Amino acid sequence: MKKSLIALAALAATTAFAQSSVQVVGTFDPSFASTQTTYGNNSSVTNQSIRNNTQGTSQVTFKGTEDLGGGLKANFLIENDFDAGKDARLGVAGGPGNLGSAGGELFLNLTGGFGKIALGAPNTPTLFSQSQNPFGTKIGGGFGQINSGKVRNNNTVMYSTPTMAGFTGHLAMSTKTKDAANLTTVGEITDIGLFYANGPLDVKFTSYKVAATATVVEKTDNNLTAAYDLGVAKIGVAYFTQKQTLLADAKGSSVFATVPLSANLSLLANFGQNDSALATNLDSKISAVGLKYNFSKMTSVYARYADQTFDNVAATAATTKKVQTTAIGMMTTF
Repeated sequence: MKKSLIALAALAATTAFAQSSVQVVGTFDPSFASTQTTYGNNSSVTNQSIRNNTQGTSQVTFKGTEDLGGGLKANFLIENDFDAGKDARLGVAGGPGNLGSAGGELFLNLTGGFGKIALGAPNTPTLFSQSQNPFGTKIGGGFGQINSGKVRNNNTVMYSTPTMAGFTGHLAMSTKTKDAANLTTVGEITDIGLFYANGPLDVKFTSYKVAATATVVEKTDNNLTAAYDLGVAKIGVAYFTQKQTLLADAKGSSVFATVPLSANLSLLANFGQNDSALATNLDSKISAVGLKYNFSKMTSVYARYADQTFDNVAATAATTKKVQTTAIGMMTTF
């Protein structure tokens, strides 16, 4: 009898373990970069450095899932970003190393037939739209220059629908924050997304709205990206608008492509511009080309060149007129 009970307990423990899993994954992405910055007074400075996050995001991530039965699963993710060119001393924010101090995505979610609901600081729907070009959020993509550069917010609840006929909906809400005087210091943020993916076509639309506070005006950013895989190349376009209460609007656009040159080698290209409605007309443009060679599913080498220009800046050494960056790097995932 005792042997039977022991056997049943061991079986139960094994079954429970089989229903849950925890993984440690990550990315390491250092590169050697040369950056020439030209200022409004036409002076220039060139710096060489070991650059971080040129192609991917250097991070160590813990993620896990547990099968709760009945089609339900609980999942968590804790991302710890770090600088691949610095001492990885744990938790030294702003110091010589910053493993665990540079932030990252974090959430706990529940998935099932109803879709998915996440709590924490998940990546925004707008991030997935804005990073669809082959350079993503990294150098050459124009992230934050051509569009508004949304990544994630604290205090977020996000719901994603099941995918139906290629369509998936997303709604993220980040709560507002008040100070001791009951004044709102961070306005409520909502991010609505509608994604469509079917065969070679991938379209993403998002609308990101920040509520007004005593010091910040209401702002709405709309993003639309569309990519189509022709087989011989994957091409795409992106369009961005920003509307602000009582302030000037802005809009940006870009075209991009990924062209496979061989089984392991790809050519990347991106061209974009941001049109400012300000009286100062501070427009900006970006042109980028790159090569990526995959040694394996985990390791690749790459080269990138990006040229960013800023129009009508003040003729002083305090303003940036042009930035040209060349980077050669290697990235591995685990």
